[in-house]
Amino acid sequence: MIILPVERRLNWNHPPLVLLGIIVLNVLIFFMYQSGDSARYMSALEAYNEADFLDTEWPHYQTYLQQVGETELREELQEYYEDGDLYPVLAHLVSDREFYHYLEREGPSLFYPSFYYDWVESRADINRQLESISSIRFGLKPNDLSVIDLLAYQFLHGDFLHLLGNMMFLMICGFVVEAALGHLPFLGLYLLSGVVAGLAHAAMDFSSEQPLVGASGSLSAVMAMYLMIYRWQKIRFFYWFYLIVGYFRAPAIILLPVYIGKELIDFYTDTESNVAFMAHAGGFVAGAISLGVLAYWRPSILKLEYIDTPDDDSEQGRQQLAGIYDALEKYRFDTALQRTEQALNEQGDNFELLNIRQNILKLTKNKTWLKSLERILAFEDVTEKERQQQYLIWRESRSYAKHIDSTILAAAAINFSYLDDLTTSEELFALLQRRDIEDGTLQRVANYLAKAFSRKNMMEKQQAYIALASAPETDQISGARLV
Repeated sequence: MIILPVERRLNWNHPPLVLLGIIVLNVLIFFMYQSGDSARYMSALEAYNEADFLDTEWPHYQTYLQQVGETELREELQEYYEDGDLYPVLAHLVSDREFYHYLEREGPSLFYPSFYYDWVESRADINRQLESISSIRFGLKPNDLSVIDLLAYQFLHGDFLHLLGNMMFLMICGFVVEAALGHLPFLGLYLLSGVVAGLAHAAMDFSSEQPLVGASGSLSAVMAMYLMIYRWQKIRFFYWFYLIVGYFRAPAIILLPVYIGKELIDFYTDTESNVAFMAHAGGFVAGAISLGVLAYWRPSILKLEYIDTPDDDSEQGRQQLAGIYDALEKYRFDTALQRTEQALNEQGDNFELLNIRQNILKLTKNKTWLKSLERILAFEDVTEKERQQQYLIWRESRSYAKHIDSTILAAAAINFSYLDDLTTSEELFALLQRRDIEDGTLQRVANYLAKAFSRKNMMEKQQAYIALASAPETDQISGARLV
């Protein structure tokens, strides 16, 4: 489940210099430094294989895994070994640093002296190669805490998706927080909260050697600061729960314990996960407390002009939208509909307002709802997200297609020709083919579909629609339909 505050759009009149610097630094470190980790790891693995340590260490590794209670891993690796699939076994033997320290301690009693001294030297070289991997060298290791690692781990990531997700969330929340705090206070609280998040993670097991990397703890702090800045104001949140996606409004600060509670529940229930839930929880707490203390100590530090300025530079429009959402939250649908109609009359077509009206009217499915449906399907100046919403609205109401005007269906088909999946656009074209229309509508839709298939390099479909776009209308009506 994802719940993300999205009250503010990004306003580049307030450039977040520190935020952009943090993002650029994370990206540069990942691509210019961490990109070499695979080569470092493979070099260590090849050196281990060339030293031919597998047959000697493998029996002792089985005993070690049994002693530390890793029986499932032992059985899994045993199956790989017996099947001759040695890579997973090699990978675990080389990467298990605690096993390496175990052999260092117990080696004199486990190996022949002549072998042991050669093993110590060669295995030390292999271990040094492993130690050069970014997560091991600069990751936060609970059993070996240092100030450098408490700062450095915040700028390392496990893979590209880890980096992308963190930077996207950081941009959305950090933009507002830096605008409210100023550059240097934002940087100071970001780094300090990341340190606290790392310590919260380490406190769960100070004996662990597993390194922690990622900006999630610092990001959690930034999100908590975002909520603390708005406090009891009702703001918009985006949520994604499996296939359910949407928005809701709530007092900002109420979501803070929800975030912390979710991380604590995940920590105690999802014990097999490699996600550092306590780092997230520690970051949330650190961000909320640090901003609260700073605002109490120096109230003037919060610059709320950006927060208080409406996104659309129209206070009236913002107040109208707030009034609509307030009525919806109180289940006063008639009032919400009246306010939406008034806002549309005063502001003109606005996709968010049209979508709100459509959601209210779909409870009745009357002629007014049908007109609203046509209006939102014909809306052309849409973002990619809004086009996806148009598509979902159409999928819900496609059974009413016979009641919808052909020009509206054509507009929807053209809108949907910009989606990745062109099936719906083609279905609408086929539906229009069966109608007796002679105003050039079919040619126009066919032309957009030809361009869409050209973008996908599907030449056969492109040529077919080019032919339909240039054919006389009487031929199109009786012609074959494309699927």
